Amino acid sequence: MKRILSAALGAITFMSCFSFAAAATNETSSSDVKLPFDLEAPKNVFIKYLDGNDSFNSCNVSYSQNNSMSEFFSNLADPDQHDKVVEELNKQGIDDLWVQPQMDWSIDSSDDWHYNKYWDTDGYDENQIQRLGDWAYTALSYYPDQTNESWVFRDFGNIEDPEDRVWHGSHNGSDDYDGWKDVLKEGQYAVIKTDEGESHAKIDFTKHTIHVRMRYLVIVRKSDEENGLVDVPVASDWSGEALVGKDAEASGVLKKGDIDPPVITDLRMTDEEFNGQPVIAFKLEVPDKLIAQNTEIANREGRIILETECRVKGNDEWKEMQGDWILKSGEMKVTLLNLAEENKVISKDTPVELRCRYYCEQSEEEPFYSDYSEVLTFGTKEIDGRKESVAEKSNDASDEKTNEESAVKEESKSEKKCSVCGICPVQPLGICLFIWIAIIVAVIIVVIVIILAVNKKKSNK
Repeated sequence: MKRILSAALGAITFMSCFSFAAAATNETSSSDVKLPFDLEAPKNVFIKYLDGNDSFNSCNVSYSQNNSMSEFFSNLADPDQHDKVVEELNKQGIDDLWVQPQMDWSIDSSDDWHYNKYWDTDGYDENQIQRLGDWAYTALSYYPDQTNESWVFRDFGNIEDPEDRVWHGSHNGSDDYDGWKDVLKEGQYAVIKTDEGESHAKIDFTKHTIHVRMRYLVIVRKSDEENGLVDVPVASDWSGEALVGKDAEASGVLKKGDIDPPVITDLRMTDEEFNGQPVIAFKLEVPDKLIAQNTEIANREGRIILETECRVKGNDEWKEMQGDWILKSGEMKVTLLNLAEENKVISKDTPVELRCRYYCEQSEEEPFYSDYSEVLTFGTKEIDGRKESVAEKSNDASDEKTNEESAVKEESKSEKKCSVCGICPVQPLGICLFIWIAIIVAVIIVVIVIILAVNKKKSNK
């Protein structure tokens, strides 16, 4: 299946929306900051050992964010909405804003966590000196997508190399931070020799369990009258624990029917174009159930993505569209490029129909599709987000039109009927036909009377 990222449609990560000039040490309380979204701990956290892929200990951690965060950063990355979002932030005195997902860990217990005050500053002290080693996961990858993932525990360093700061850290006073050797306890790892003669620490996941927890740290860069730009960290709560290794429970497998069809609304034509063809947009509702499912199978190298199909109303053939396909809250945009005939441009008033379905793939499992969503269309009445079928929408529009036409006809008929007698279909000069008859009869009588009077006068003479 071909997948084309929607960068050309403006789906860029929010990190490129701001500059990252150095800022002063935080002097402002996080309670003074109002965020433009609901900040919550990741609801779904899963971690899986990669079984030697990449490195001895590499694991994949997947985690989700709520709809409020996803929609905000999706809008920030959208060229149509970016300026408006930034303007609103600036009104609140916010110059920059970014998110750092963080993962804390503990081996064989739930109380040997490694969080300290430097996690709130991305590892830097008041003198801008780094105080955390590579074991402190303070800035994992982040995108507006509902589900994110990162590889962790990838590199513990070379034990036998005294210059290897990943393993040994640095302990010279002015540049003082722990290495992996300082945070791993005796008995939690074995030393493995590589073919290159290097020595590395390896955790036996059949004998040990790693507990992880996650949170979101939002860095808000604000303008301060005394200090200029200051970075204010605002942290969510920590998530519940996820386990990998000896005590971890096996994850389930999704089957066809487990995933509900997409819920889509608000189909609209945008002002954007891609390769000369129009770009359309619609809203995708991403429920908590789907977020949890996608986060869990992402941890097993699987994914749930959105397929969008369109056709010109009246045609039988549906064609797959290019554009947004990764699950996120907010608008999804697709180009009508695949719908256009050769050397022709799709007109923006073309009655296009759109439907979607989910595609699910999992490691060592057969991929499957969900059922299709309802069909949204241009060319009937305006899409308003109501959950009614296209047939109902079309019938409603048709019935409305028929009723209007009947009313016009009835009104037209009533206008032609006489307001005096209510019977005669025509009224010469606007006067009732029966009045005209009465007038004519009266005139005839008058004429007859006059003629009789004249004849009588002549006979008397």
